[in-house]
Amino acid sequence: MKISVIICTYTMERLKDLYEAIQSVQNQTRKPDEIIVSVDHNIEMFNQLKSELSPSIKVVHNTNTPGLSETRNTGLYCTGGDIVVFIDDDAVADKDWLKNLTKHFCSPQVVAVGGRTIPIWPNGRRPTWFPEELDWTVGCTYKGLPLTPENEIRNVPGGNSAFKKQVFEQVGFFGTQLGKTGKTRGVAEESELCLRIKRQTPNALILYKSDAVIHHKVPSWRLDFRYLVLRSFNEGFFKSIVSKLSSLSQNPLSTENTYLRYLLLTSIPERLRQLYKLEALCQIVVLLLSIIATGTGYLVGKLKQAGQTTNEY
Repeated sequence: MKISVIICTYTMERLKDLYEAIQSVQNQTRKPDEIIVSVDHNIEMFNQLKSELSPSIKVVHNTNTPGLSETRNTGLYCTGGDIVVFIDDDAVADKDWLKNLTKHFCSPQVVAVGGRTIPIWPNGRRPTWFPEELDWTVGCTYKGLPLTPENEIRNVPGGNSAFKKQVFEQVGFFGTQLGKTGKTRGVAEESELCLRIKRQTPNALILYKSDAVIHHKVPSWRLDFRYLVLRSFNEGFFKSIVSKLSSLSQNPLSTENTYLRYLLLTSIPERLRQLYKLEALCQIVVLLLSIIATGTGYLVGKLKQAGQTTNEY
């Protein structure tokens, strides 16, 4: 099967990171058949990449709805691959990443696969106050990720994922009402898409494979309490939208419910037994702040939807 890799980008600030990401894709043990760089509303960057990158790399420009979702869709519109793979523009892939991410598509039931994303911290090490359970706030695989014994997940992480191209032809593309725009984080486009896939094809398999590894660079501005709270709030807000859009699903937020139980019944109690350590106390506070912010975002989203529904009558 032909494999296409799409890398979405939007700012010249990440140009060096983007080139490193492209190089890591080119150096794979399983070479991609096609690399597409999709630029979001940045004509200067688009023109520079067109002139600097090899002609073998296709550069496209999203001039429609701004944001990550439509930038991904722009890449999808022109891809010729049977398998479409996404990697972040500020990530570097292990040499066997593409092979390990795509080898499972030999099964006809497998429609999407997500891999493991490891954070690269600004100073080379994790901040002591930052719990592994919240690595999702910086775009990485987190401790407590709900998995079935068969490694099934509800949705893949967008920055390290692969899909059968025919899935998009069957269920549609990424929803533009949920995606990221620049540093403003919409956080639920992958969840909504994968719920749509499962609703239309209940027997489809969406898998997590820990041997498909990329390393994601965490910018220093994400290691801030204000960012953590805002990111958690947005998580709850956008998941309230997902729960409405996916109302036909039996339990669209089952992953979040399982994860919350893990935090309350496992993560926090483990740290309570180590309260004599300042690190444990700090991490409990951070976990509780994230839980409260996420819950608040969810309630605000529900109230906003209720207000919009009322105004329709």
